[in-house]
Amino acid sequence: MAKIQVMAEEGRPFPLGARTEGDRVHIAFASGEEGEACLHLYRRGQEEEALALVFPEGNRLGDIRYMTVSGIRPDRYEYSLSVGGKEIADGYAALSAGRDKWGVPGRRDRYRFPAEEFDWGEDARPGIPLSDTVIYRLHVRGFTKHPSSGVKHKGTFAGVLEKIPYLKELGVTMAELMVPTDFYEAPPEKGQEESGTGSGQAPAAGPAKVNYWGYGPSLCFAPKASFGERGRDAGVQFKELVKAFHENGLEVAVELYFEPGQGTAFQLDCLRHWVYEYHVDGIHGAGAFDSRAALEDPVLSGVKLFSGDMDGGKRAASYRDDFQNDMRKFLKGDEDCLRSVAYQMRTGGKVNFMANTNGFTMMDMVSYDRKHNEDNGEKGKDGPNYNYSWNCGAEGPVKKRKIMELRRRQLRNAWVFLTVAQGIPLILAGDEFGNSQYGNNNAYCQDNPVGWVEWKKGRIPGEIQEFARYMLSFRRAHPMLRKGGKLREADYLGAGCPDFSVHGEAPWFPQYDSYRRQLAFLYCGKFAGEEEDSDLYVMFNMHWEPHAFALPHTEGAWRIAVDTAREASNGICGQLLSPEQKELSLEPRSAVILVSER
Repeated sequence: MAKIQVMAEEGRPFPLGARTEGDRVHIAFASGEEGEACLHLYRRGQEEEALALVFPEGNRLGDIRYMTVSGIRPDRYEYSLSVGGKEIADGYAALSAGRDKWGVPGRRDRYRFPAEEFDWGEDARPGIPLSDTVIYRLHVRGFTKHPSSGVKHKGTFAGVLEKIPYLKELGVTMAELMVPTDFYEAPPEKGQEESGTGSGQAPAAGPAKVNYWGYGPSLCFAPKASFGERGRDAGVQFKELVKAFHENGLEVAVELYFEPGQGTAFQLDCLRHWVYEYHVDGIHGAGAFDSRAALEDPVLSGVKLFSGDMDGGKRAASYRDDFQNDMRKFLKGDEDCLRSVAYQMRTGGKVNFMANTNGFTMMDMVSYDRKHNEDNGEKGKDGPNYNYSWNCGAEGPVKKRKIMELRRRQLRNAWVFLTVAQGIPLILAGDEFGNSQYGNNNAYCQDNPVGWVEWKKGRIPGEIQEFARYMLSFRRAHPMLRKGGKLREADYLGAGCPDFSVHGEAPWFPQYDSYRRQLAFLYCGKFAGEEEDSDLYVMFNMHWEPHAFALPHTEGAWRIAVDTAREASNGICGQLLSPEQKELSLEPRSAVILVSER
């Protein structure tokens, strides 16, 4: 057996963290503490220290200590760090140790050495243009943990991999994984402080709860061990997931959450790590994220970037809830919404969603007037107070046919809003088949069927899913809906009409009166790009009374592609209108899409 020893002359200060090369490990960490720095080695799963190695005093660059250790079997050891006898967190650790079982606290200062190699084969990023991207946001555990998910490896990276055929059939292009880093979901043991590069604050008073969502202290460089199969390297399993997505023409984005104090240098190192080591295609920066620095970093130039204040043209987009709030108000019939609706329809460079992790699901958006967060144990004081929802006549689950028909119609309307607007559509996992959280709009601690996706079977979920798939395919078929930037509302090609125009019940006369709830939009297909598109006329009537819309002239005739009021056909239509027809009546709370047939 080779002797474990320090190779001082081969040490290197970068990159930070531990790196494996055969029987050697390079390790570097930063600490402003003074005193003797040590690397403590432990046999896998054992508490007793096997060996302590001192960092050579000469191997120091500023506050960075570094060394190379030879003769070690990295897969048999775990490690921790100390300076002057005080344990030091390795914020750059690539893998955690002892936390591969969900909900078990484990030690927060013990780490594993990463695997040396992974066979990426011919892996290549799909390179889908930002304007063609459709995001599917999921929680790795919650996506497949429910018994109805039908996968073998429930609640894991492998479980997500098993759902690739489903995601392809649905028509999405990118999965956004909600905080896949090794966060601390279990409450800390008594007397144990938060460690790592987090806030270092003690947990809030009151009963300890599971941090199901993952926002808080974490090992930002390490995939979450309990999202992997036990006994296997979580980093390898995450790479297998990304590789499989790429082989199927799909992309993977990760949500990385940063706390105050995790500065720009740390953040950029972290983003580069996920891009280089794990081949991710996109990053959603959350928390105290430095979006400007990320946009300017050359390593990240080929990666899609998302954050609340992002504006990066063809590779970055803002990620806010303004689309959701504006369009929900319009959907439920609020006054004075029309100018906001017109803005949301024509403006690109942003991520659009009707529901996201924080707030009601789409099904709950049409089923509840108020939040029902009693199970969170905070007396209903948590979660958003404004959901801009409407229960369609009764709170919660019902069997009344009229209410269910109205809810289905409202969901169809919402899918039309999402797919015909410029920007990048985002779907919250399960919304495509009516997943419910039973009125809980803040399921941050609900590691149970409330927070999991329930893969329902039956007529109603099937209808919602069918319409969602149809609208995503409709969007793919019409490049005018995927222009990317903000439409100009001008005829810059001499086509005879502008690229985008707003109309009222009469063509070319938008009516923005505060009491009105009906509006129409014309997308001129001649502005689609290299290949001309059909003209699209989209009419919204969110009033509780019918309204007649006069039709604009088109070359040929109009065909009804969508009419959300048609319950019997689930809103999907193919009726060709007579060229002589000059008017179309829209039922209450409905949307209609006309496609020109030249």
